[in-house]
Amino acid sequence: MIDVEEKAQLACRLKAEGYNCAQAVFAAFAEDYGIDKATAVRITAGLGGGVAKMKDVCGAYLGAAMLSGLEEGSVDPGDMAGKEHAYKVAQELAMRFKEQNGSTVCAELRGVKPNPDVKEIIPCAVLVERAARIYAEYLNAKKA
Repeated sequence: MIDVEEKAQLACRLKAEGYNCAQAVFAAFAEDYGIDKATAVRITAGLGGGVAKMKDVCGAYLGAAMLSGLEEGSVDPGDMAGKEHAYKVAQELAMRFKEQNGSTVCAELRGVKPNPDVKEIIPCAVLVERAARIYAEYLNAKKA
């Protein structure tokens, strides 16, 4: 079983070190998939600030979604069932993230763009922690 608290705290430490939200979440789990930290942070370097600082999809969620691809993705381009399964898992993670935060859109989460479902401006460190927890809990539920 994955230690949810340990992964959440690791992601928070990475964020505090200066990594963007996607880097922090992705790198917290990368070694579990045989990806070293340096490679992990390079892969996700352009995803901070809601994808390249455009305030689009939240980087913390994107980090978790990318991890779900490592966990569930198929390498066969013709594997339609595999693609659908990977989409379903990423959608499930998005729904959990939305339930906790009100949105998956950076601008809405950070108060730049109004959304009635987002009750308060949520600090990036909190979003990183929540995304890491959601992903760790997903892994634990899968293995239970």
